[in-house]
Amino acid sequence: MDYLTLSILFSFFITLILAYAITISGRRSSRLPPGPFPFPIIGNLLYLSDKPHQSLATLSKRYGPLMSLKFGTRTTIVVSSPYLAKEFLQTHDHSFSSRSVPDAARVVDHEKYSIVWLPVGEKWRKLRRISKEYVFSMQRLDASELLRQTKVRVYYSLPSNEKERAVHLKKKINVVRA
Repeated sequence: MDYLTLSILFSFFITLILAYAITISGRRSSRLPPGPFPFPIIGNLLYLSDKPHQSLATLSKRYGPLMSLKFGTRTTIVVSSPYLAKEFLQTHDHSFSSRSVPDAARVVDHEKYSIVWLPVGEKWRKLRRISKEYVFSMQRLDASELLRQTKVRVYYSLPSNEKERAVHLKKKINVVRA
Protein backbone atom coordinates (compact mmCIF):
# COMPACT_ATOMS: atom_id res chain seq x y z
CA MET A 1 0.00 0.00 0.00
CA ASP A 2 1.19 3.46 -0.71
CA TYR A 3 1.18 6.31 1.78
CA LEU A 4 -1.88 8.00 0.32
CA THR A 5 -4.06 4.93 0.88
CA LEU A 6 -2.70 4.47 4.39
CA SER A 7 -3.30 8.10 5.28
CA ILE A 8 -6.88 7.93 3.95
CA LEU A 9 -7.58 4.77 5.97
CA PHE A 10 -5.98 6.32 9.05
CA SER A 11 -8.09 9.48 8.66
CA PHE A 12 -11.24 7.41 8.21
CA PHE A 13 -10.62 5.40 11.39
CA ILE A 14 -9.71 8.50 13.39
CA THR A 15 -12.97 10.11 12.23
CA LEU A 16 -14.94 7.03 13.29
CA ILE A 17 -13.24 6.97 16.69
CA LEU A 18 -13.95 10.68 17.22
CA ALA A 19 -17.61 10.26 16.24
CA TYR A 20 -17.86 7.32 18.62
CA ALA A 21 -16.24 9.31 21.45
CA ILE A 22 -18.52 12.29 20.87
CA THR A 23 -21.55 10.00 20.92
CA ILE A 24 -20.43 8.40 24.18
CA SER A 25 -19.75 11.73 25.91
CA GLY A 26 -23.05 13.22 24.70
CA ARG A 27 -24.97 10.14 25.80
CA ARG A 28 -23.57 10.04 29.33
CA SER A 29 -24.19 13.71 30.04
CA SER A 30 -27.76 13.76 28.77
CA ARG A 31 -30.78 13.09 30.95
CA LEU A 32 -32.31 10.53 28.61
CA PRO A 33 -33.81 7.21 29.74
CA PRO A 34 -31.64 4.12 29.32
CA GLY A 35 -31.35 2.46 25.94
CA PRO A 36 -28.98 0.54 23.71
CA PHE A 37 -25.79 2.25 22.64
CA PRO A 38 -26.27 4.03 19.29
CA PHE A 39 -23.81 3.50 16.47
CA PRO A 40 -22.43 6.59 14.75
CA ILE A 41 -24.59 7.91 11.91
CA ILE A 42 -27.21 5.10 11.90
CA GLY A 43 -28.03 5.13 15.61
CA ASN A 44 -30.04 2.11 16.80
CA LEU A 45 -31.43 1.07 13.42
CA LEU A 46 -29.51 -2.22 13.56
CA TYR A 47 -31.49 -3.24 16.66
CA LEU A 48 -34.74 -3.29 14.66
CA SER A 49 -35.64 -6.37 12.64
CA ASP A 50 -38.25 -6.81 9.93
CA LYS A 51 -40.83 -6.92 12.76
CA PRO A 52 -40.06 -3.71 14.69
CA HIS A 53 -42.80 -4.22 17.29
CA GLN A 54 -41.14 -7.47 18.42
CA SER A 55 -37.70 -5.83 18.46
CA LEU A 56 -39.04 -2.97 20.58
CA ALA A 57 -40.70 -5.45 22.97
CA THR A 58 -37.39 -7.30 23.37
CA LEU A 59 -35.52 -4.04 23.97
CA SER A 60 -38.10 -2.90 26.53
CA LYS A 61 -37.60 -6.12 28.51
CA ARG A 62 -33.91 -5.27 28.72
CA TYR A 63 -34.03 -1.48 29.21
CA GLY A 64 -37.40 -1.00 30.89
CA PRO A 65 -40.75 0.50 29.89
CA LEU A 66 -39.18 3.88 29.09
CA MET A 67 -36.15 3.86 26.81
CA SER A 68 -34.40 6.11 24.35
CA LEU A 69 -33.41 5.11 20.84
CA LYS A 70 -31.64 7.01 18.10
CA PHE A 71 -32.84 6.59 14.53
CA GLY A 72 -30.15 8.25 12.48
CA THR A 73 -29.68 11.60 14.19
CA ARG A 74 -33.20 11.71 15.67
CA THR A 75 -33.52 10.78 19.36
CA THR A 76 -36.77 8.97 20.13
CA ILE A 77 -38.30 8.06 23.49
CA VAL A 78 -40.18 4.75 23.42
CA VAL A 79 -42.92 4.17 26.00
CA SER A 80 -44.09 0.57 26.37
CA SER A 81 -46.09 0.71 29.59
CA PRO A 82 -49.81 1.60 29.72
CA TYR A 83 -49.31 3.67 32.88
CA LEU A 84 -46.42 5.68 31.38
CA ALA A 85 -48.30 6.08 28.10
CA LYS A 86 -51.21 7.60 30.04
CA GLU A 87 -48.78 9.95 31.81
CA PHE A 88 -47.30 11.05 28.47
CA LEU A 89 -50.54 11.33 26.52
CA GLN A 90 -52.94 12.69 29.16
CA THR A 91 -51.12 14.28 32.07
CA HIS A 92 -48.18 15.86 30.19
CA ASP A 93 -49.72 16.05 26.72
CA HIS A 94 -48.83 19.70 26.07
CA SER A 95 -45.14 19.06 26.72
CA PHE A 96 -44.99 16.31 24.09
CA SER A 97 -47.63 17.42 21.59
CA SER A 98 -45.52 19.54 19.25
CA ARG A 99 -43.93 17.90 16.24
CA SER A 100 -40.46 18.45 14.95
CA VAL A 101 -40.66 20.45 11.74
CA PRO A 102 -38.78 19.07 8.73
CA ASP A 103 -36.38 21.38 6.92
CA ALA A 104 -38.52 21.28 3.77
CA ALA A 105 -41.42 22.83 5.71
CA ARG A 106 -39.14 25.46 7.27
CA VAL A 107 -37.81 26.61 3.91
CA VAL A 108 -41.26 27.76 2.78
CA ASP A 109 -42.37 28.94 6.26
CA HIS A 110 -45.03 26.24 6.67
CA GLU A 111 -44.15 25.91 10.35
CA LYS A 112 -45.55 29.41 10.94
CA TYR A 113 -48.90 29.01 9.19
CA SER A 114 -49.83 25.33 8.90
CA ILE A 115 -51.96 23.69 11.57
CA VAL A 116 -49.86 20.55 11.11
CA TRP A 117 -46.60 22.14 12.30
CA LEU A 118 -47.75 24.87 14.70
CA PRO A 119 -47.12 24.24 18.39
CA VAL A 120 -50.19 24.14 20.59
CA GLY A 121 -51.09 27.74 21.34
CA GLU A 122 -53.55 30.49 20.48
CA LYS A 123 -52.84 30.48 16.74
CA TRP A 124 -53.15 26.68 16.58
CA ARG A 125 -56.46 26.76 18.48
CA LYS A 126 -57.84 29.42 16.13
CA LEU A 127 -56.87 27.45 13.01
CA ARG A 128 -58.25 24.26 14.52
CA ARG A 129 -61.58 25.93 15.28
CA ILE A 130 -61.78 27.34 11.73
CA SER A 131 -61.01 23.97 10.16
CA LYS A 132 -63.51 22.24 12.43
CA GLU A 133 -66.28 24.70 11.57
CA TYR A 134 -65.67 25.21 7.85
CA VAL A 135 -63.78 22.18 6.55
CA PHE A 136 -64.71 19.20 8.71
CA SER A 137 -68.25 20.16 9.74
CA MET A 138 -70.98 17.59 9.09
CA GLN A 139 -72.58 19.86 6.47
CA ARG A 140 -69.32 20.12 4.49
CA LEU A 141 -68.64 16.41 4.80
CA ASP A 142 -72.19 15.56 3.70
CA ALA A 143 -71.89 17.96 0.76
CA SER A 144 -68.69 16.30 -0.44
CA GLU A 145 -69.86 12.71 0.15
CA LEU A 146 -70.90 12.15 -3.47
CA LEU A 147 -67.52 13.35 -4.72
CA ARG A 148 -65.69 11.09 -2.27
CA GLN A 149 -67.80 8.07 -3.27
CA THR A 150 -67.14 8.76 -6.96
CA LYS A 151 -63.38 8.98 -6.38
CA VAL A 152 -63.37 5.75 -4.37
CA ARG A 153 -65.24 3.95 -7.18
CA VAL A 154 -62.76 5.28 -9.76
CA TYR A 155 -59.75 4.24 -7.65
CA TYR A 156 -61.30 0.85 -6.98
CA SER A 157 -61.92 0.20 -10.68
CA LEU A 158 -58.36 1.09 -11.78
CA PRO A 159 -56.82 -2.40 -11.40
CA SER A 160 -59.83 -4.20 -12.90
CA ASN A 161 -59.74 -2.07 -16.07
CA GLU A 162 -56.27 -3.34 -16.94
CA LYS A 163 -57.26 -7.04 -16.99
CA GLU A 164 -54.05 -9.10 -16.67
CA ARG A 165 -51.43 -6.37 -17.00
CA ALA A 166 -49.52 -4.87 -14.11
CA VAL A 167 -50.90 -1.53 -12.96
CA HIS A 168 -48.74 1.35 -11.80
CA LEU A 169 -51.24 2.75 -9.27
CA LYS A 170 -49.25 5.88 -8.44
CA LYS A 171 -49.38 7.08 -12.05
CA LYS A 172 -53.04 6.16 -12.42
CA ILE A 173 -54.07 7.93 -9.21
CA ASN A 174 -52.19 11.08 -10.21
CA VAL A 175 -54.11 11.10 -13.50
CA VAL A 176 -57.45 10.70 -11.69
CA ARG A 177 -56.59 13.44 -9.17
CA ALA A 178 -55.78 15.99 -11.84
